[in-house]
Amino acid sequence: MNESSKSRYFLAELLMNCLLFAVSAAVCVAVLAHANIAGKKSAALSMAVSEAQNVAESVKASKGEPQLLGTLLDTKESDGVYTLLYDENWQRLFDGSDAVYELRAVVNIDDNMLQSDISVADGEGAIYTLRVLRYLGAEKGESV
Repeated sequence: MNESSKSRYFLAELLMNCLLFAVSAAVCVAVLAHANIAGKKSAALSMAVSEAQNVAESVKASKGEPQLLGTLLDTKESDGVYTLLYDENWQRLFDGSDAVYELRAVVNIDDNMLQSDISVADGEGAIYTLRVLRYLGAEKGESV
């Protein structure tokens, strides 16, 4: 009788260890999945910042000339809005199919002030926004 009593306790202890291991594994898998999602969001933010800065430099270099800006960005303008599309690997798309990310640059010129609002978005909403301001009168010799 003493032998069967020991085996019951051993079986109960083994079962408790298996349960503890299963709960620990579930917690680890959840933490790793969350870290993977956070890493992907961080990479998307980094690429969005990079692309927005590239477009901002192009806007400043064009000095508000729509044709020059269209050439620099390799896209067409529609009412002062330039749209660039990207796939999931941030490769530029020209036809709009399989677009995951969209960069929109809205360019306005008022009283020698170039203003551009650049936003990068995915299907869930805005990832990054950037505002560019440049005084254009300085190139013409005007004072501020």
